Amino acid sequence: MSNRFVVVALQAMLVAALVVIAAVQLVGLPWLSGVVARDLPDEAHMRWPILTLAILGLICVQVGIICTLRLLGFVRSGEVFSTRAFGWVDGIIGAFLGSSLVCMATIAYQSATVAGPPLWGLMLIGGALTGLGLALLMTVMRTLLVRATTLKSEMDVVI
Repeated sequence: MSNRFVVVALQAMLVAALVVIAAVQLVGLPWLSGVVARDLPDEAHMRWPILTLAILGLICVQVGIICTLRLLGFVRSGEVFSTRAFGWVDGIIGAFLGSSLVCMATIAYQSATVAGPPLWGLMLIGGALTGLGLALLMTVMRTLLVRATTLKSEMDVVI
């Protein structure tokens, strides 16, 4: 399997994910929040804050996907070891940190209102910790990219 095929296949999958996430944001979540508000009138006041947090969380996912798509474009054109890639990696780090913040904001909001089921709280804590861990991992990967880019620049001067 060629590297080009893998990159193109991954790009196609990520674009499909963007379309599905957009549909969930625009149609699925508003519909679901309306159903929940109708079926649980005591918690109906939580509809808009929770819907907003859910949409913000998905925006973080979309930002990460868009940055990854751009980096895959660099891979395809052979330009991944350039300083232009740093900003896109920073975007991925920001997306992970943003998703962690959304999870923590959801925990804080629900702690002040209706806590929800324990498993939901554990999932939010797991999401916050996972986002932080992935942001740290991407920070290490960014450091490696900076070093590789510096070495490539030095080698280009020598050759």
